[in-house]
Amino acid sequence: MLPLFDELLLPLVFSLFSGAGKIEPIDIEPALPLCTHLIYGYAVVDGNNNQLTPRDVYIDEDAPHKGYFKKVTGLKARHPGLRVLLSVGGGADQAGEKTKYLTLLETPDSRAAFVQSARALLKKYNFDGLDLAWQFPQIKEKRDRGTFGNIWHKVKKTFSGSSKDDKEEEHRDGFTALVRELRQALRGDGYMLSLGVLPHVNSTIYYDYRVIAPLVDQIHLLSTDFVTPERVPQEADYSAPLFYVHDRKSYQNVDSFVRRWLENGVDAFKLIVGVPTFGRSWALTSDSAISGVPPIVADGPGEQGTVTKTPGQLAWQETCLLLKTGDKSRDGPDRILRKVTDPSKRLGSYGFKAYQKDAPGLWVSYEEPDTAAYKAAYVKGKQLGGIALLDLSLDDPRGVCGNGEFPILKAAKNAL
Repeated sequence: MLPLFDELLLPLVFSLFSGAGKIEPIDIEPALPLCTHLIYGYAVVDGNNNQLTPRDVYIDEDAPHKGYFKKVTGLKARHPGLRVLLSVGGGADQAGEKTKYLTLLETPDSRAAFVQSARALLKKYNFDGLDLAWQFPQIKEKRDRGTFGNIWHKVKKTFSGSSKDDKEEEHRDGFTALVRELRQALRGDGYMLSLGVLPHVNSTIYYDYRVIAPLVDQIHLLSTDFVTPERVPQEADYSAPLFYVHDRKSYQNVDSFVRRWLENGVDAFKLIVGVPTFGRSWALTSDSAISGVPPIVADGPGEQGTVTKTPGQLAWQETCLLLKTGDKSRDGPDRILRKVTDPSKRLGSYGFKAYQKDAPGLWVSYEEPDTAAYKAAYVKGKQLGGIALLDLSLDDPRGVCGNGEFPILKAAKNAL
């Protein structure tokens, strides 16, 4: 099978944005002629019965109200070549509810309940397959500590316990069994099966690469959010760099993510590289360097935007309106961020506003059309399977940035 250079697989996560940011399934139609796949995220596991279930019945299933399951799969009627998958997990559950993804793996009966319910849900709403964005435990962000700090950390772990998964081998084997059982159950109906590999998960523990890879059609590397204001609130840095840069953690970049799977024998054409349509933002303080050069001292997430309404996250359609253009006729008071591009094509772009006594500072690492094109060129050069946009609704569906609708999508597609 040849590498699918012209493939562009686009996961879609709907959010109930209000006002100008509100997105409905019909709003993404202009993007679909450029896509081969669409992934709807996210369904979740019901911890009471181990079944696949909608995250929100009102949004996903209740046809008189939203009924997005049917609306999204209904897009295939006007776009016959499109395949629509349903994704499960993806970090959608609350932190205290994620252990159910591990306990489900521990017995054949619990796995069977999930497999049967998944097949029924796909069939009921005319999905074309299932994407397993399984919620394994995340690796905690390591911090540099002095001698005293290391001693105290060890003492604290003694009393508070470790976050280590004591059943990691059992869960690894259980997940392998789940993939095998799903493949067997879905094959007869022609359903696709894919993996969505989340960031900050130790894939060498939970994924048996050589056994799982032949059982799935695609592996979506969600290569975003290597650094976020939630995980590293006191230091702003590039959130989704393409390559390693000196003094950073060697594994927190797209290339390292990809090579880990290739080096474990996974076929290149099955690997789909995730590209964000959003940026991560931090608040700057009086201790932050006025140069803006990362890594830079920060004080937690930046203020929420009008579209995402999430502190520390800005959609491209929000970020572009904050960047100064150098055109005095356009640069009004809302254009507050100085834009810094990356000629090396290794790290990404960022924008910043230095802290002032009368106004807080802001630092944003973001994806834009140019950087998305760099990543698509990397995918083509590595003969990988394609690009996955995360998520489509946070690109620029209405062209407010001045480059037409879905500019990140179009730039990535044109570079493949």
